[in-house]
Amino acid sequence: MGKVAEIKQENIICAALDIFSDKGLDQASMEAISKKAEVSKRTLYKYYPTKESLFEVIVERLVSNVTVISSIPFNPDLSIQDQLTHIAQKEVELLCSPCFMAVARVVMSECIRSKELAALMVEKFQPLDGCHGLSQWIQDGIAAGKLEVAHPEIASEQFIASLKATIFWPQIMAHMPAPSPEIQQATIESAVKQFTAAYVVR
Repeated sequence: MGKVAEIKQENIICAALDIFSDKGLDQASMEAISKKAEVSKRTLYKYYPTKESLFEVIVERLVSNVTVISSIPFNPDLSIQDQLTHIAQKEVELLCSPCFMAVARVVMSECIRSKELAALMVEKFQPLDGCHGLSQWIQDGIAAGKLEVAHPEIASEQFIASLKATIFWPQIMAHMPAPSPEIQQATIESAVKQFTAAYVVR
């Protein structure tokens, strides 16, 4: 792909994300996206035949460009607290990303509006949630004799939820600014403390 084409596609994606965040996918138009991106509609349709296909590309790009905790393996030679803190930091870094937040708002609204589109978006968005990767990490910790957890899926959901309660939901529901580094750190420390108190083998 040539440099000019790459720049045009970047402009289109940035413009589309702004339009989707402001109008929602249902009210967004390809004409508005082309105007904001400063490209012709012919150029826009050349790369993206529909606004749904464009939104799908945005979600896929977000998925491919962030570090998700599913890539963090359990290490029996490191302390549970240190590993879990690292996992939580990666999750909080993602949750505080403006791009992630913008896409998350649109995905949530589309889940309410369209059952069919919701199924597609949730499938693509799910790897960013963190629970699946943490559940595997917990299972590996159990196998190593370091953790005692009856229900890894529930434990992972509870851990991620304890982070989202302060880091994610106030931003996405009330459009609050991202919490300060001090609040982020306090939230991580609290979540890690609760988890280790409940599940670490003494």
